Amino acid sequence: MALLGFLLVAVLLVLSPMVWLRPGRGETIRGQLRRYVKANGGELNFTKAPLAMPNVALTGYRLRYPGTESGSDFTVVRNDIASEALEAATGQWRWRQAPLPSLDTGRLEALKQWLDHLPADALIVESGKHTMCVWWQEAMSLERFQQDWTSWLAMRDTLAGSGRKIEVPTRPL
Repeated sequence: MALLGFLLVAVLLVLSPMVWLRPGRGETIRGQLRRYVKANGGELNFTKAPLAMPNVALTGYRLRYPGTESGSDFTVVRNDIASEALEAATGQWRWRQAPLPSLDTGRLEALKQWLDHLPADALIVESGKHTMCVWWQEAMSLERFQQDWTSWLAMRDTLAGSGRKIEVPTRPL
């Protein structure tokens, strides 16, 4: 009987690390979101987010502007984490860096509407010459994200061409 008890304890000790290594529900959802983004034209950015809060883990979902189209340089931060000194972009967002060059009225209005429809855990949106990146905590179901992803792609396409023109060399230097 003691031998059977010993074998049972040994088997449990061998199998217990496998249970610990199994991904939790949150990790599974994040994995699904990340696979979906990579399969549908996005990239993941795991560098440090442009945020002065070290205890907030954010992942950047980056979209490249198509071809030689460039985007306007800007950064907007959600009011919850932004300083009151920053200029308001919308009721929920503040400009850390206003668009350079400035966005035309149509693009600016489209951006403001899109910002107000982002998930509540999206904290920063930044745009540069080549990419637009949304920094968030990935707390959304895959089904809802699949519906929202098309609006993210549409915003990338709306902002494409809003930056300084990139000159493509016509002959070798």
